[in-house]
Amino acid sequence: MARRRADGVRAAASAVLLCLLAAISAGCASTVDGAGGAAPGEVAAYRSEVSAAAASSIRRDGVALCREAMSSMVVMVRGYNAFVDRLSTVHAYDRVGDLDDRARASLIAGADLIRKRITPLTPADVADPANRFLDSTGRLGAAIAARQLTGLNPIAAQWTRDKQAVLTNCSSYLPLPPTAGASPAPDPRATSSAPSPSSSVPPTP
Repeated sequence: MARRRADGVRAAASAVLLCLLAAISAGCASTVDGAGGAAPGEVAAYRSEVSAAAASSIRRDGVALCREAMSSMVVMVRGYNAFVDRLSTVHAYDRVGDLDDRARASLIAGADLIRKRITPLTPADVADPANRFLDSTGRLGAAIAARQLTGLNPIAAQWTRDKQAVLTNCSSYLPLPPTAGASPAPDPRATSSAPSPSSSVPPTP
């Protein structure tokens, strides 16, 4: 009798276990419907926002470079013009006082400030001419340090052209004030500003 009861208990337990296994299997087989993708239009909107932010950053860097270039060029041109005006009068570096050193200092300081404003995001249409202007600024400063006279002529002329190229391209980012190029020195082609035949003083930009 006891054996029959034990067999019955084992049979009932086996049946319960089979039911549990069946329930677990059914639960594991079920899946949750849905996906983790973005809704239609969300990706395009996000990309548009990123593109707009990038364009804004690029333009902001262009504006910053142009503002610095305009401000620095005023000081650089004034320093150079003061030096060359005196040189045109005395025809010798020994007689210009410290104006040559001051001119070089203004060129170096202005170039350093402009260079700091050129970043990887600076648009090429202003970064490229600004880099060319920095190169010609370095050559002009070196020519003054070497006390060149006739050799200063072509270097100063190129420096002026490079300066104007920066200002021309910056007009797309900022309105150019009347003093953007500083007070220009007299046109070297004018009779009143031309050096005497015996001198080799370069024209001012």
